[in-house]
Amino acid sequence: MKKRFAVSTVLMSAALVLGTTTVWATTSTGTSTAKITFTTNEAPVIVDPDSPDPTNPYDPTGNGGNTPTGNTGPLTLDYAPNFDFGSNELRLDKSLFQAIDQKPFLQVTDRRVNPTQWEVTVKLGDFNDEGGNPSLAGSTLSIDAGTVQTLINVTGFTAPTTGDITLTPGDAGDAQTILASAEGTFSTWQIYWEGNGTDNDFIKLNVPVNVQMEGTHTATLDWTLTDVVN
Repeated sequence: MKKRFAVSTVLMSAALVLGTTTVWATTSTGTSTAKITFTTNEAPVIVDPDSPDPTNPYDPTGNGGNTPTGNTGPLTLDYAPNFDFGSNELRLDKSLFQAIDQKPFLQVTDRRVNPTQWEVTVKLGDFNDEGGNPSLAGSTLSIDAGTVQTLINVTGFTAPTTGDITLTPGDAGDAQTILASAEGTFSTWQIYWEGNGTDNDFIKLNVPVNVQMEGTHTATLDWTLTDVVN
């Protein structure tokens, strides 16, 4: 009887020790972070207006176009087009000339954290002949509304709007709005004035017959992107 009692006591003691260990178990915790930084230090990619794919940069200079601006920051004018009206025989019965450019476009990129309205205006300087003298007085440059488009697979933002404009050379107050957003438009946007294979129906220069002179005449277009304060 005594031996059996002793064994029973040992087993009961072991059970009590195990129970005590379970009751006093503890949990340890900690915290860490996941971090990413975005910058706007590089100029946005220029995209092909025929297939606006941001993974396939487009070089407009290789297609007779203008040099990209290289502008950096959260809201940028990336590219503005040249307009070439070609070589024309002087005729006394023709005053309207169409651009010969087949792929002119304007590109703006909005990468702002708190986007607001913005607009692009353009004005036309005086025409000058090859000697730097003023020329083609009374001319007007008409730019009709082109196609407004954005990058592939970018949705959820209201597209900017455009419309027909007419510019008078040398008029300091003649800046016209060519593209405008009613609200923030986080994306890259373009106006595309696609040619018809020979001329461009969207871009026209009206030169009075009596001021047409032999030689090349050049004017500067100034394009300005402005963040509109709401």
